[in-house]
Amino acid sequence: MKILVTFGLITLIFSGCTSAEHQQMRNERERLRAAYEDARIKNDRRTSKDRLASEMLGTWQFLGIEVLESDLSNEIESAGAALAETSRKNLTIRFFEQNGIRFYEGNNGGIKVTGGFSIYVKRIAEVLYPKLVMNQSSGIRPGEFLFNRPGVFSGPPEASKVLISVQDDQLYLTLGAGASLTVEGWAQSDGIRYSFKRVK
Repeated sequence: MKILVTFGLITLIFSGCTSAEHQQMRNERERLRAAYEDARIKNDRRTSKDRLASEMLGTWQFLGIEVLESDLSNEIESAGAALAETSRKNLTIRFFEQNGIRFYEGNNGGIKVTGGFSIYVKRIAEVLYPKLVMNQSSGIRPGEFLFNRPGVFSGPPEASKVLISVQDDQLYLTLGAGASLTVEGWAQSDGIRYSFKRVK
């Protein structure tokens, strides 16, 4: 009987140790998985940001403005976009890099602007949304120069609502865009898209 009780106690102690070790191993596995996922997300953002910054370098000529809002109550926005379009027919902007720092120079007739730019990437679900942030050095504010809206780039980077993309030899800056959940998943919605073509 004593042998059975002793064996039962040993088994209980051993199973308790095994359970604790098993829980420790599970916790460690979860910690490593979370660390890997965090590193993967950061790497995805960095890769996307660096690739986009490289594709942006060069000189771009303004092409046009398109209102992306889906409802029919955007006549005012469309009229404003048409007016802004006529005043930007000669607008060019050059993005370049010097000593690892990114800059822009803009020209629209007699209006010249300069400053620095950065790209921040926001992740929603599995989709990356790159945002452009511009900081003025000289001339009028970049938001006024590009969009006729001075306050666009003010505030912290995460407050910037200018999504940026490059497709072939076209650059798109989407002002006031957001992300919404559709049947197909997360998608960009609303906003006004300014398009440019590469000239150099």
